[in-house]
Amino acid sequence: MNSRTKEYFIMIFIGLSCVTLLQVPLLQAIEFDLTAAQNAVGNRFASKYCEAKEKGFSSESSSEFALNNTYLKFVAFPDDEKFIENLWEFTIERIRKDCGNYVTAIEEINLRDFFKEEGEIASNRDLYLPH
Repeated sequence: MNSRTKEYFIMIFIGLSCVTLLQVPLLQAIEFDLTAAQNAVGNRFASKYCEAKEKGFSSESSSEFALNNTYLKFVAFPDDEKFIENLWEFTIERIRKDCGNYVTAIEEINLRDFFKEEGEIASNRDLYLPH
């Protein structure tokens, strides 16, 4: 192997090492953000949704009640569909555990659509805020 080829491989190795080192903090930040969102938004949304359902509100009214009593209206999420999907999965599991007997399969689908739409708004908060 000539020295030129050897230098080329060393440069590639160094470049890939740098990329790998930079990705780890980014992944940790996304994981931290998801955990924080689960605690701040997912738990509270599920709690308020179940509270309204147990009082006899419709699924739509319960969704609006939960939205108005959580941080979901105000937070900004990363523009990442997987982030919103993971937050949804966490939230629906809490709803199923806490008040699943009050939620039909159709209501769950509608709630998923509602949550996903609000999550997209939270991911693009700068588009919805006045400048």
